[in-house]
Amino acid sequence: MQIFTVLARGGYVMYPIVACSVIFLAVFLERWYVLRFSKERIKRYLRSVRRAVHQGDLEQVYEVSQKNPGPASRIILSGVKRHQKGFPREARDAMETIALQELPFFERRLGILVTIASISPLLGLLGTVTGMIRTFNVIAAVGVGQPMEMAGGISEALITTAAGLSVAIPAVIAHYYLSNLSETIVNDIERASSEVLEIIEDTGYHVEASSEGIMTGSERAREGEEENVPVSAKRYEAKA
Repeated sequence: MQIFTVLARGGYVMYPIVACSVIFLAVFLERWYVLRFSKERIKRYLRSVRRAVHQGDLEQVYEVSQKNPGPASRIILSGVKRHQKGFPREARDAMETIALQELPFFERRLGILVTIASISPLLGLLGTVTGMIRTFNVIAAVGVGQPMEMAGGISEALITTAAGLSVAIPAVIAHYYLSNLSETIVNDIERASSEVLEIIEDTGYHVEASSEGIMTGSERAREGEEENVPVSAKRYEAKA
C-alpha cells in the first residue's frame, strides 16, 4: 500500500515512468535469458568446430554444424557448403552475407534499454517541473504561510525525480552488461568462422594448385611426344 501511496503522490508523470520500468524489466530478463543460453550453447558448438578445424576435417565441421542449428552454425555452414560445391573462393562472401543476417540477433532490443535510460530522467525532470508549478500555484493562492499545502507539490517534484533516476541508472547498467555479453558471443563466432575460412581457402588453394600441376604435366608430355616426332614427318606435315 505504501508503494501505491508514493506513486499517487508523484502525480500523473509517474504512470509513464512505471511503464518504462516494466518494459525495462521485461526486455532485460528476456535478453539476459536468451544471451546466457546462447552463449553456453554456442561455446559448446565452437569447441567442437575448433577440434575439427585443428584436425583439418571440414566434413566433421559440416556434421557438427548440422547437429547444432543456430546463428553460428548457419554462418559456418554457408562457407563449408560453398567449398563442397567446388567454389572455395566464394566461401568468404557467403559467410559474410549470412553473418550480416544472423549476428544482429544478439543485439536485438538492446536499443530499447538505451531509449528507456534516456527518457526516464526526462520524465523525472518533467515531474519536477509540474511539482514546482503546483507549489507556486499554492503560494499564489494561499501564500507561504501554509506549508502543508506546499508540501504536496514539493513531494511530487522529488518523487518523480527519484523515480526517473531509479529506472534510468539500472537501464544503463543493464545495457552495458548485455552489450558486453553480446559482443563476446559475436567475437567468438567471428574467430571460429575465420579459422574455418582459413582451412577452406587453404584447401581450395592446394586443390587448384594440384589441378594446375596436372595440366602442366600433360602439356609437357604432349610437348615431349612432339619433340620425338622425326623432322621429316614435321616437314611433311608443314607441306601438307
